[in-house]
Amino acid sequence: MELLQGFLVVLLLVGLSAGASPDHKIVLKTLQQAEYECKQILRVPSSEEAPCEPRCEEILLRTWTDCNGLGSIPYGRHFQPDPTDSDFINRTQHCLDSALAGVPGHDVCCQGRIAFQCYRDQYGNPVRVPQLAPMSDILVRSTIEDCARLLQIDDLELMLYGLTHFDMSAKSRSLLRCIVIRQGLYSDEHGPDLDRMFVQCGGYDIDEQVFRENAEYCIESLRSQCLDNATLATRITNYCFPPGVGPGTIPLIGTVLPTVGSLVGGVLGTVRGLKILDSLLKPLAPLLIGLPYSLNPGLQKNLLDLVDDPHALAAAIAALEKGPLDPKIAALG
Repeated sequence: MELLQGFLVVLLLVGLSAGASPDHKIVLKTLQQAEYECKQILRVPSSEEAPCEPRCEEILLRTWTDCNGLGSIPYGRHFQPDPTDSDFINRTQHCLDSALAGVPGHDVCCQGRIAFQCYRDQYGNPVRVPQLAPMSDILVRSTIEDCARLLQIDDLELMLYGLTHFDMSAKSRSLLRCIVIRQGLYSDEHGPDLDRMFVQCGGYDIDEQVFRENAEYCIESLRSQCLDNATLATRITNYCFPPGVGPGTIPLIGTVLPTVGSLVGGVLGTVRGLKILDSLLKPLAPLLIGLPYSLNPGLQKNLLDLVDDPHALAAAIAALEKGPLDPKIAALG
C-alpha cells in the first residue's frame, strides 16, 4: 500500500519479544533496558550519566514526546509505590509542578531529567519487570497494512471501513479483529487486555478500578450474546472502549482512523469516481482535502454526522465487496 507523506499515530513494544510471541508486535521494556540502550546510543560509560539521558530513556519507553511531555500512566508503571503510601500521586505531581516552573519550554533534556527524579523520589522504586511501551505510530501503521494485506483489503475499502467503525460486514469486522490481536491488545480466548488498554491510551478520566469494572461489565454483556469471534472483538472495541472516554486517542478506533486516512492516496478523486456512493459521500469531500489529511476522532465524528443515513452508507459499501473495487471504479469513471 502506498503511504501518504506525513502522518503517524499510537503503541510500540519490546524488541526482544516482538513478532515471534503470541503478543505479535507488542513491546515490553524495563527502565534498566532503556538505560543500557541509551548509554550505548549516547556513548557514555555505565558509571556516568549523559546530560540528556533520562529523556532518551523516556523516549525509548514511549512515555515522552517533546511536544506533549511525559505520559504519566505508562511511565508510572515503571515505579512501584509503597502499599501504605496513599499520597504518592499528588506528591509526584507537586514535585513536577514546582521543579518545572522555572524551566524553559525548549530545555527538554532538563524536563526529562526532572520527570525521572520526581518519579524516583516521590512515586516509588524502579521495577525490573518489563512494562508495556505504548505502540509507535509507524508500528501501528505497519499493523494495519499487514492485516489489510492478509485479508486482501484494498485502500478504498480500508478507508470506508474506518468511516463505519469496522462494523458493517464480516470482512470489516475480521479486519479490526486482526488489528487488535496484532497489537497485542486482544485475544479470542481472554478478550481485551485491560491493563494494556489502560496504558495504551494514556489512562482514562476515571479511576483505573472503575475503568476495569465498567469494561468487564460491558464485555460480559456482549459475550452473553454468543457472537462470532470477529463480531465480538469489534463490538467490544466499539462499545466497551468508545471514542471520547479517554484523555487522548483511544487505543483502537482513535488510532486506526487517522492511520487509515494516511494510507489511502487520492481519496477525493476516488470518491468522485464512485457514482454509486456519490450522493452519500459527496458531503465528506471538502473535509478530506489537504496533505496530509487525518481522520482524528473529532473529525471522524464530524464526518459521520454529515451522513444522514449511516446504515445506507454501510449497505452501499457492502455491495462493493462482491468483487474487486478497481474494475468497478474504472467502469464508473
